[in-house]
Amino acid sequence: MAEQLGRKVTISIGGAIRATARSKNLSINNEMVDVTSDGDDGIQRFITEPGQKAVEITVSGMFDTDDETLPELALSNDVSTEIILDYGTYTITGTFVMPSYSEGKEYNDAQTFDATFSSSGAVVKAAT
Repeated sequence: MAEQLGRKVTISIGGAIRATARSKNLSINNEMVDVTSDGDDGIQRFITEPGQKAVEITVSGMFDTDDETLPELALSNDVSTEIILDYGTYTITGTFVMPSYSEGKEYNDAQTFDATFSSSGAVVKAAT
């Protein structure tokens, strides 16, 4: 399983594996709520719970040329869907929108692509 952790991440949409990411980046933005007051002597204070959390995942990968799930999602009027990313030792699950999508050349009967998935709701990390 260690090989999968560093090399590929499967992307499931609609309960089925639709693509494999060969490179991936995960960004988590915790927007903090500043509650500093005049009596804090110039020391900044935050509520310990983020006011807003945003998760963004960018991937480069491949999918079977017969599967149109990703291009159809990108072209639809509702680019929101539940996605499961399986890293081998854990999964990341949530509802994501796809603000960007591009395709490259075919490689060994697979379509290459780049996509960005941005969270639209809670995101859960769970051990597999």
